[in-house]
Amino acid sequence: MPFETYLIKVTENATVFQIQGILKVILGIGGRIEMVAGRTIIASLDSSYAELVRKTEGVALAGGISFRGRKIPRIVKKASEEKQAES
Repeated sequence: MPFETYLIKVTENATVFQIQGILKVILGIGGRIEMVAGRTIIASLDSSYAELVRKTEGVALAGGISFRGRKIPRIVKKASEEKQAES
């Protein structure tokens, strides 16, 4: 199955042991912790194990996210073309 990036939100009342458990589950299935900020974890893992992460105690939300597909706005391209024409 494909490796995907997931945003995992930890519940507000989760204990330190529950958060450690979430991290152990991710690492145990061969995933990689990309970032932890507050009660949010960004991790890369095999999508076939996503349901296991969602069912882990202390997880409020676990969903796939994508950082690809961003394009430079057309305005920037036009500004670049104008600078070249002036030269």
